[in-house]
Amino acid sequence: MTVLNGRYAIEKVFADSGGMGVLYAARDRRCHDNPVLIKTTRYDGGNNSKHFKYTADEAIKHVEKLRKIIEWEKKILVRFKNEAVGNIPSPNDYFTDHSLLLERTHEGRMGAFDLPDALLASEPYLVMERIYGVPLHKALGRAEERDRLEERVLRVAKELLTIFIKFHKTVKLGPGDGYFIYQDLKPANVLLGEGEYVTLIDLGAVTLKMGDRTTEPTAGCITAGYAAPEAAGGRESNIDQRFDLYTLGVTLWQVLTGRDPQELGGEFPQIPLSPLKSLGLSQNTLAFLAKSLERDPERRFQTAAQMRKAAIDVLRSLG
Repeated sequence: MTVLNGRYAIEKVFADSGGMGVLYAARDRRCHDNPVLIKTTRYDGGNNSKHFKYTADEAIKHVEKLRKIIEWEKKILVRFKNEAVGNIPSPNDYFTDHSLLLERTHEGRMGAFDLPDALLASEPYLVMERIYGVPLHKALGRAEERDRLEERVLRVAKELLTIFIKFHKTVKLGPGDGYFIYQDLKPANVLLGEGEYVTLIDLGAVTLKMGDRTTEPTAGCITAGYAAPEAAGGRESNIDQRFDLYTLGVTLWQVLTGRDPQELGGEFPQIPLSPLKSLGLSQNTLAFLAKSLERDPERRFQTAAQMRKAAIDVLRSLG
């Protein structure tokens, strides 16, 4: 059994979605074997390990850049937990240990090379509370779960928008003002737990909006199919809070229709409204979804607070 930091006993891979991180289910041996989740960096491997086919220096820079995202996620979780933002995981610990995923030897364009021992032994790990829940599209996608689906989806939207209101709040950051954009909303990043409690996970893609640009290390961490079209053409760093509102619209569309937007083709597909019209949804819900999916951000909901009020109004109209 692998034990990290002399404390956390790894049980199994909890999630490896192919994104920027891998989650392990583990037990905290110093705290009554409490269940936890441990997140670490996911590196490209196998046939996709292009970043390790260059020189040793370039490979090291690639590793260091990816590791900054884990450190950034830790800072985000701590910041928002200190501000009493609910519905996100609680950070428990952060440490470095030997890498579970990083190979020592690589074949580069200048010949084979070994990564330094210090690099292999300094993998960052983020420990979080174990979240019990089912990804949104699986929780509400089963035939037996589709009773009152319209109302349930709108309630999930209301909870997510409550989080976004806090993310999008302007705060003083160093020399100027800024706010945070979640940037990568999709059904897989929303867990539905007991009593349909909503938890937003995977905050590794959260980016900071300062002035007219988002900042490193997560600028441009978006998912094809869900991303708003204003990010096309290399403009990912110029998005604003309305980007999150569009991704929420696509997320709701997927849960309601049972269709994956990535299967529509292209990085920024046109999300069709026609599949929604055959579901027996109220006109108010259809109008709410249509506005959230506007490709022109000026015609979309302009703030999370405005969109949340609209969701509440639609819920009230449903009786």
